[in-house]
Amino acid sequence: MTDQQAAVARGIATLAEEASRRYGVPLVRVQVLASGVMGSVGLAAQEEAVRDLMSGSWPSGEVRLLVLAKRRARVGLGPGVLPLKIWRSPLPTSRGERELTTELLPGDPPAALLAVFPDHLLVRAPGEAVGWVDRSAAIRFGPPPETFESRNPWDPELVLDSALGHLGRPYVWGGTGAEGLDCSGLVWRSFLEAGVLLPRNSRAQRLLGRRVRISELQPADLVAALSRGPARHSHVALALGPDEVVHACSETRAVRRETLRDFQDRYQVVAVRRLSGVHPDSR
Repeated sequence: MTDQQAAVARGIATLAEEASRRYGVPLVRVQVLASGVMGSVGLAAQEEAVRDLMSGSWPSGEVRLLVLAKRRARVGLGPGVLPLKIWRSPLPTSRGERELTTELLPGDPPAALLAVFPDHLLVRAPGEAVGWVDRSAAIRFGPPPETFESRNPWDPELVLDSALGHLGRPYVWGGTGAEGLDCSGLVWRSFLEAGVLLPRNSRAQRLLGRRVRISELQPADLVAALSRGPARHSHVALALGPDEVVHACSETRAVRRETLRDFQDRYQVVAVRRLSGVHPDSR
């Protein structure tokens, strides 16, 4: 094997290891041949990474890749069926545990099918959450998902009515409303019911809209924070007004409303974000 081939092989092995850590299986299945590389990758970003690796290490090598994500089918739910659980890895751990990435309820926009395996499907849910669905789940396939057109303008009262409707419900990591919700799941669900599709995780939600001062807090602003405990995990809440928020609290294990002062006792506020397109009658 030449030095060029060896460099490419090392880079592909690193990509495969990263995919295994994130998705639970090696979605990068690429062989290094005398003429170049050949095989399959799960996602378009992985194809781009392989091509970048080739152009930097072996520009004369041939690239022949099948990208499973280009199947572009849709994974949805029929009416009246159970919520669709989307898991971080395809199989339980040795202790029988599984971590929920997100979930879809009947009526939610469908997920895009990325890759097919004998017992599992890799999907991208609305809000860009990627995870695994069991083939035994009550799912149906269809044409490529239609692009969700967020309502513009949108009404913050609808967002807050949805959020307050979940008060007292359990905190569930990865939940969007079936048995409970996590912090970003509450924000995602509340905006979705107002006709606005947001990213699914709190770190992405932290980058939305424009930054405003906490002294300017208005209803339906996003309050991005970090917990004050040793883990320092990311968190997000919805402002109800200048001095009150509603959020799915991992510390109290429930959706709750509380004063901004009490919220700041548990969380360090790192940003307040205001989304554009607010209904003019509401602010």
